[in-house]
Amino acid sequence: MQNFEFFHGAAVIKIIHSNDFKMVETFSKSNSAYLIDGKTGLFIKYSQKRMSPWVFTFEEEHVAEILEIVGLLGNVFLVFVCNDDGICCLNWKEFTDIISVYNTNYPKWLKVYRKKNEKYSVCGVDGILKHKIGNSDFPNKLKNNG
Repeated sequence: MQNFEFFHGAAVIKIIHSNDFKMVETFSKSNSAYLIDGKTGLFIKYSQKRMSPWVFTFEEEHVAEILEIVGLLGNVFLVFVCNDDGICCLNWKEFTDIISVYNTNYPKWLKVYRKKNEKYSVCGVDGILKHKIGNSDFPNKLKNNG
């Protein structure tokens, strides 16, 4: 991730949370869920860890919030900001391939890792994603619905 992306992101998030603009808006009580163009749900988690692997945990309320978005919109993208390394974006199918959202065991976890100049590998408490995710896949993945 380039410095301008990190710092511009801080400015853009203040605009979003001001509620003065509706193209992107907060979607729930948490600071993790967003609605884009009234039809695309995002759930964003970040890690401050400097190097791979980055581990993201999901408490029961996180999964409930994600399921609520899926219920309302039919789809959601899970966005994992790996400090200043980049962004790994999973569509709903990719996410549920590695985390069983209906299993009641908590907390759930997901791990994102990569070697230098490679794509992200992702595994979760319930499986391993069979393909890698490119840092450059985000945000284009949102336009193509996964």
